Amino acid sequence: MISYAPAAWAAFLRTPQDRAAASDALLQRLGGRLIGLYYTPGADYDGFALFEAPDDATAAAAEIADVAGGHLSRNRIVRILSAEEMQAALQKGADAPIMAPR
Repeated sequence: MISYAPAAWAAFLRTPQDRAAASDALLQRLGGRLIGLYYTPGADYDGFALFEAPDDATAAAAEIADVAGGHLSRNRIVRILSAEEMQAALQKGADAPIMAPR
């Protein structure tokens, strides 16, 4: 999830631009790919980028590089599990001991 800085919105108004292309170029350089860039006017964040990365460190690197550009005021990475990954987590959880409060 992303929020743009006020100066970035002002620049977009002066010169509208396709931020999806820039995001995809960054992700591809790191071995990932952009699935889509979506905007959420009026929500807590301005939008979100749905992307794939080969691992969590690469996803974090992409977000750090994006924030370092100065046009984002805040961001948040949310790790999404596929149905298969969730099934594996449930299977592992079923075998884990339940930790009771002390």
